[in-house]
Amino acid sequence: MAGIQPQGAISLGLGGISSMDTKDWAIFNNPAGLANIQSLSGIVGYQTILDFSPFNSAAAGINIPNRSGTLALGISRFGDELFNTQTINFGFARKIGIMSLGIKTNVLQINIDGFGKRSIFISEIGGLADLTPNLTLGTHIYNFTQSRVSPNTLEKIPKIIRLSVDYHPTDLLNIYTEIEKDVELNPNIKFGLAYQLIESLTLRTGISTALGSHSFGSRLIIKRFQIDYAIRANHGIGTQHSFGLTYKMVQ
Repeated sequence: MAGIQPQGAISLGLGGISSMDTKDWAIFNNPAGLANIQSLSGIVGYQTILDFSPFNSAAAGINIPNRSGTLALGISRFGDELFNTQTINFGFARKIGIMSLGIKTNVLQINIDGFGKRSIFISEIGGLADLTPNLTLGTHIYNFTQSRVSPNTLEKIPKIIRLSVDYHPTDLLNIYTEIEKDVELNPNIKFGLAYQLIESLTLRTGISTALGSHSFGSRLIIKRFQIDYAIRANHGIGTQHSFGLTYKMVQ
């Protein structure tokens, strides 16, 4: 089902790891990460397999931190004229001690040419725990309410559970592991690595065992702008590219 894959070049560059997304793209991944945002920010992104429009997606969002926590709004689109989905995301997260807790509600609209449209409400929850200064655990449950495409059909929206670990032995290096489990499919184990080469440049790489894919990514910071890029080779359908731009409205 389109619309459930992790969004953004950060996740793609780490092999698809998303439940440890602690920054501005958390509205499209683990909502608990919103609690770590400290300044008003806007994001836009585009993901594509060149010359294969059914897998193109675009996304945009805004993050609004306040004294109570962080509010976020995101919109995204996946697909082409024959089949596409549009999603509106509303998220909120708050930090309590070593824990960050987040919740998100999505309105997913599915459009199939010749069959019409259908809108579905989907809920997500997530958590992050800083167990030590060098170790963070993450969890994210997509569709914990087990929404269906229609009450009158057996077709389900997948329920997906993600568990992750971020070990950062230094401020420059992050080592990630994530287990993703669709309750009806075999688990997908992912490994990722991020290294801050210089203050303005971070390099990423990752693998996904279920997809058998290897990805690479980078981040370049120019004043208030953060530019993310990732590339992943997908067997059978081509090379996937992801671009992301984050603007920090207040520093």
